[in-house]
Parts: sequence; structure tokens; C-alpha cells
Amino acid sequence: MGERGQQESGPRDPHGGGEVSATDYSDALARGLAVLAAFDADHQLLTQADLARQLGLSRATVRRTVLTLQHLGYLEAEGRSYALSPHILRVAESYLTSNVISTVLQPACDKLSEHLDASCSVAVLDGEDAVMIARAVPNRMIATGSGVGFRVPAHRSALGSVLRANLNQSPSATERAEKHPIDRRSMTKVRDDGFSYVAHEVEVGFHSVAVPVHRWDGRVVAAMNVGATLEQLPPEAMTGPVLDALRTCAAELRTRLV
Repeated sequence: MGERGQQESGPRDPHGGGEVSATDYSDALARGLAVLAAFDADHQLLTQADLARQLGLSRATVRRTVLTLQHLGYLEAEGRSYALSPHILRVAESYLTSNVISTVLQPACDKLSEHLDASCSVAVLDGEDAVMIARAVPNRMIATGSGVGFRVPAHRSALGSVLRANLNQSPSATERAEKHPIDRRSMTKVRDDGFSYVAHEVEVGFHSVAVPVHRWDGRVVAAMNVGATLEQLPPEAMTGPVLDALRTCAAELRTRLV
């Protein structure tokens, strides 16, 4: 199906809002964002042909979109290929500086990380992923590729488990949970316990514990975790004093999140 057919079928809100009216939908903007999202760690350089093939768009459409993004400063040409430019960080900066959750929680992450000598992260749910909006690590740790904006699959991470258990899910996630009683029971347990502990979630030998972060009215707006290697902090410490410290921090933050 071509681009015209995609428009007539009614675009869907990727975050579960249902179909969007064609008169209220900008195909050009959607294509531009799709081009930007095509770049990642495994696709740092893409040609127009690569983008057309990956996104299912015509070469002419991709050419117009790419040249517009290059003119606006979001893409840089490297020979016949293109890469994201540092200008793209302005978009992330706007979110991080305008979102009270991230601006309040970053200092809390810094303090908790220093106190426990372990990594501390805050994440929100974005579709099927938990995405970091605040992150702090001990000075001795290298956090290359795992800072703000880093994503982990929500279904297999402590942060994601807390978010999925406490926030409204996308239709696909809800449908999947309803079909799998084990997953449904797991989320119910996380919600009842008030925390999630997961080992080997990102890499072997690494584990973390996460708790929900509530705003002043009790609504869960994010999840906060502490992570470390099994040698650095044993499981009994992670689900004992570390969990206590996380809960204390989350309780202190509640009155500041409005």
C-alpha cells in the first residue's frame, strides 16, 4: 500500500489514542519524525535509498524530507549518507527542561547514587519501552550509551514492570497481558508489593530494584530504580536497605511533584 493508501486508512495514535482524523493529521510532519527515528546505534549513517526502503516511502518523498531536515539543521550530510546532528538535542533539551518531573528528579538521582554508590535512574513509559529521563552513576562507573534517553524493554526491566503495573497501557500491551495470566499476575504483584526486583535485566550479573514515583495527588508519574552488579550489592541488600532508601526518596519527592 502506498503513501496515499496509508493516509486514507486513518493513521493511528501510537500511544493508544485510536485513529486520528485525516484532516487533523500532517503526513509531512509524520514523515519527518519517522526519518529522525530511523537513526539509532545500529543505523548511524543512512542514505536516502536506505531510508526509503526502511520506511516504505518513495525516493522523491524521502529526498524532500531529508533535505528539509538538513536545511533545518537536524541532519548532516556525510558523502551520500546522512547522520543526526547535535541540533537534534534541542528537542530533548526542551522536554527535559520543561518537564518538572525530570528537573526535580535529577538532583534526587544524583544524591541517591552518591549515597548508595550505585546507579540511579528515573524512567517514564513510552509505548513498549521504559525511557530514562534522569540518570546518575558513581564516578567510577562508565555510562556510555546508557544515559538520559536510553531505553529498556518495559516487559523485562524493573523500571518497566513498575510503570506497566501502575500506568494505563497501550491497547496492544493490555491485550497481551490479558492473554497471558502469568504476566497479569506479575503486574498485580508488583502493584501490590510497591516495587519490582529484576536480575540480569540489561546484562548478566546486573540487577536492580525499582519503585513508583507519585506526584502530590497520588498518581504514578514515573519509576525510580537503583542498579548494581551482584558482587557490588547482593540481592538481600538490594531488596533491603536499598529498597528502603528508594522508598524514602520517593516519599520525599511526592510533595514536590505537582
